[in-house]
Amino acid sequence: MSEARPDVPRRALVPVLATGLATNVYADFMQVVVPLWALHLGASPAQIGIMIGARSVLPFLLTIHGGVLMDRLGTRRMMLVFTALTALLILLYPLAPWFPALVGLQMLTGLFANMHWVGAQTLIARLGKGDAHYLGIFAFVSRAGSIGAPVLIGLIWDLGGPWGGFIACFLIAATMFATVVAVPGWGEHGSRAEAETFARNAAAPRPFAWRDIVPRLTDYTTCFALLSIPAVALGIAVALFRHTPSTIQASFYITYLKDLGLAATAIGFLIACAEVTSAFGSLLAAAAMRRLPVHWLLIGLTGVTITLMAATPLFGGLFALLAAAQVARGLGHGLLHPAAFSIIAKALPPEAQARGVALRTTGNRLGALLLPVVMGFVAEAVGVEASFLVVGGGLLAMVLVMAVITGRSQAFRRPA
Repeated sequence: MSEARPDVPRRALVPVLATGLATNVYADFMQVVVPLWALHLGASPAQIGIMIGARSVLPFLLTIHGGVLMDRLGTRRMMLVFTALTALLILLYPLAPWFPALVGLQMLTGLFANMHWVGAQTLIARLGKGDAHYLGIFAFVSRAGSIGAPVLIGLIWDLGGPWGGFIACFLIAATMFATVVAVPGWGEHGSRAEAETFARNAAAPRPFAWRDIVPRLTDYTTCFALLSIPAVALGIAVALFRHTPSTIQASFYITYLKDLGLAATAIGFLIACAEVTSAFGSLLAAAAMRRLPVHWLLIGLTGVTITLMAATPLFGGLFALLAAAQVARGLGHGLLHPAAFSIIAKALPPEAQARGVALRTTGNRLGALLLPVVMGFVAEAVGVEASFLVVGGGLLAMVLVMAVITGRSQAFRRPA
């Protein structure tokens, strides 16, 4: 029998959804503006790569620390701090046109914007009690901004130049701040009644102290201890492997298709196919989770999405097959997000939700850092075309191991 869907107050739900939308639009704006700014300054390809990669360094190292701060000091409170810092730092980009300074700005804005995204996911997890219906709506609304945001910021850059581009990024960061302000103070607890109960039963949030900035080993060990919960461990593993096809798409998929002779417009269309269907796939998660065992749904779709990306060289460069694979992969990728999110959120108490999101994000960043390097070495050894099959086969082997471990776990077996 399925659980009753929690009733989420619209007063809190709408601004939380807006927070997710604004965060993704900001990310799309920066992904376009920063490389264009680097080219405008005459940066070399290696420097551009370093600048873009710098955004993931601090999030990989410090997302767990940020999640702990949110659980300890308040999610909404910390989101306001992170977003205000992001907006202020954006204005420094055109004022500091030196490579070391830009790398530093990329690292800091990457961290603070990532923590805002962790907070937005924590808010929806608490509001919706981990229900896949609300997580799916959040994922859909968040992704909807990616459909037109890159085109919009490109137009702004063409008309207003670097200052126009960075002012647009500042304004969307300010919008992120405004959406958090719009979330009621009780929003991160789910309802006014729950917030009042929390206030009666919990100690008042202690004031911020400078020592809170310094990461603590105990915070990391307690966060990683959450992996002892089978549902959390499975959700984190699925989240990590779920992003591997997207990581390949952002690197070797594009260059491989270009080598096949596809025009940039055609490649962009193929990527858009996955982005659009991924948004709609998010809305299917709740229905799929009611009809299928969640753990097998997660593992099965993870294997399918990896297979569809790994099989790219087998499509012979036929555009129709490439498009069909992207449509199917996008649906699976979109469905996996709220499903993996939900299984983790439901396994954790409200006071550990930010740490759960931070742990999942850290896993995602780990894959984004390692996979391009591994695939690069494989491509050097066997060629780009064969690297899809080799790397895909290795990833599928790990998914198979995950399936065997899950199948043997008592935690995922229904009582007789």
